[in-house]
Amino acid sequence: MKKIGNIILIALLAVAAISVLVWLLGPSIGGPDAVVDPMLLVAAGFLVIAAALLVVLTLMNMGKSRSNSRAGLYVFGGLAVLAVIFYFVMAKSVTVVGADGTVFDDAFTLKITDTMLYLAYAAMGITVLSLIVGEIRKALK
Repeated sequence: MKKIGNIILIALLAVAAISVLVWLLGPSIGGPDAVVDPMLLVAAGFLVIAAALLVVLTLMNMGKSRSNSRAGLYVFGGLAVLAVIFYFVMAKSVTVVGADGTVFDDAFTLKITDTMLYLAYAAMGITVLSLIVGEIRKALK
């Protein structure tokens, strides 16, 4: 089972690397606008996979032990609460003009995009902070 997980991880990393290479090398091939879309689609796909795995793995850990169940619910609930707070407090629906002059003015799309970005930043920051605190606690024991 671990081997399958490693193969899937390598495949996901390869897809991400290819999309970044297309983005970096693409302006010489099809212009600057043509190469951003695949990278954004890969990023959105990874976000959907991560959200689905968060729900599935939380449900799979439920009932195994009290601490696993509570920890999963705290993480899932905390991210949901953060998403609601970010949507209503921090996300803006200010009209954005792209580099090519395209106007983005759909308020829902702008607010949900801001919310996802803030949530990704917060989750990454909390993860890095948790890893550092965990290593420090392990070193002090």
